[in-house]
Amino acid sequence: MSKQVKDILTRELAARYGEATNAVWVEMIGVDGIVTNNFRRDLRARHMKLEVVKTSLLQRACQDGPMARLAGALGGPVALLTGGETAIDAAKALEEWLPKFPKNAVKLRGALLEGEFLDEAQVQDLAKMPGKRDLQAQLVAMVLSPGGKLVSAILSGGGNVAGCLKAMIDKLEKDEPVAKAS
Repeated sequence: MSKQVKDILTRELAARYGEATNAVWVEMIGVDGIVTNNFRRDLRARHMKLEVVKTSLLQRACQDGPMARLAGALGGPVALLTGGETAIDAAKALEEWLPKFPKNAVKLRGALLEGEFLDEAQVQDLAKMPGKRDLQAQLVAMVLSPGGKLVSAILSGGGNVAGCLKAMIDKLEKDEPVAKAS
C-alpha cells in the first residue's frame, strides 16, 4: 500500500474513531460470510457497526485521542464493534449472537468504555453490566422512593380518617332512621 493511500485511510479512521469513547475489540476467525452479513444487518438495526481495520493504521489514527489505549493494545485480526449508547450495548448484542457463531470463532479481546480501557479479563463481564438506561432508571427510582413513601404516608392517614368517617356514617344510618324535614 502506498504512503498516499495509507495517509488517506489514516485520516478516514481518525475521522471515524478519533474521538470515540466506546468500542469493543472483537476477534472473528472462521465465521462465514452469511452469518457475518446477518450479524452486521442486526447491528445496523441497533445503530451499531462492525468494521475490520488494519491495526497499524488505527494506531496511527488514534494516537492522540481517547482510543489510544485500546489502539495500542490491538494485535492480530481486529474488528471494532461501535455504536449504541455505550460499549455495554455492543457487548450485549455480541453476547446474543455468540450461539449463532461457530464455537470459539469469536472472542472479546478488549473494550473502551467511556474512555476507560478494559482488558480481555475485564471485558468478559461487560455484557452482564447494566446499561446506561438501566442505571438511569435505578437512579431515578432511588431518588423518587423517599418522596413516594412520604406521599403514601400522608395519603394513608387521610384515607384512614375517611374510612373511619364512612364507617361511622354507615353505622349511624343503619341504627337510626333519618327523619325527613317537611
